[in-house]
Amino acid sequence: MTWLIFQANPWWLIVIMLIVLSLSIELPYRFGRPYLGGAAKHIDAFNAAQAGLLTLASFVLGLSFAQASARFDSRRALVVREANALGMTWLRADQLDPKQSDRFRHVLTAYAAARLKAYQTPRQPQLYRQTIDQSDRDQAEMWSIASSALRADHADLGLSLLMQALNDTIDISAEQLQALTSHVPTSVVGLTFALVTLGALSLGFRFAIDGSRPAALSAVYVVAFAVAVNMMVDYDRPQTGFVTVNLNPIRVQLQAMQDAP
Repeated sequence: MTWLIFQANPWWLIVIMLIVLSLSIELPYRFGRPYLGGAAKHIDAFNAAQAGLLTLASFVLGLSFAQASARFDSRRALVVREANALGMTWLRADQLDPKQSDRFRHVLTAYAAARLKAYQTPRQPQLYRQTIDQSDRDQAEMWSIASSALRADHADLGLSLLMQALNDTIDISAEQLQALTSHVPTSVVGLTFALVTLGALSLGFRFAIDGSRPAALSAVYVVAFAVAVNMMVDYDRPQTGFVTVNLNPIRVQLQAMQDAP
């Protein structure tokens, strides 16, 4: 279920929702009419129950949407923070001697490229894992270079600032990994989907009671809720949905590092 919602091709969820919601309206209307002939006298109670169900579905959808939107904004801010941390680490590499600085910046450039590649390949688990492992090795090598230089001269303030910038870069990478793997709970998405489906069922039963099914109204309900639920989920697919986090800050920073003399 989690894979289908957050990692599979986003069109799958849309198609599944359109089919399920359409059937939820059509089946009660087609097969419920012979059994609901005497239900018209209870139509007021049915209307109240239906209104409450649709209101609850809308309320839960709104809460889920707010959660997903907040996570999206957090991921977008982390991209900017990581690009800034990479830039600061690059600049403070001047505190190393020329040979160490060249090596450090070479590894840092490879690290930034690996991070960008990891964000762009979430649907390829093996490649994603390889790039994450590569960035971990690059972190270890940069830390070794900087810490060795600082051990040789404890009083060098510039090296201390380089270590601080490198530490920020590593910390942000851990925050990014957490942000990429953390989503709105699957149970909440499932509850939202269940309530929307129950709303479609109630609409189908209402059409069966009335003896008519307005095709346009049914289509509007199905498409509107399918799009709304998918947009809520899409906000919580960092790089696999239709709306993705803009990686330009890291791309620009990487390009500047690659173009540096």
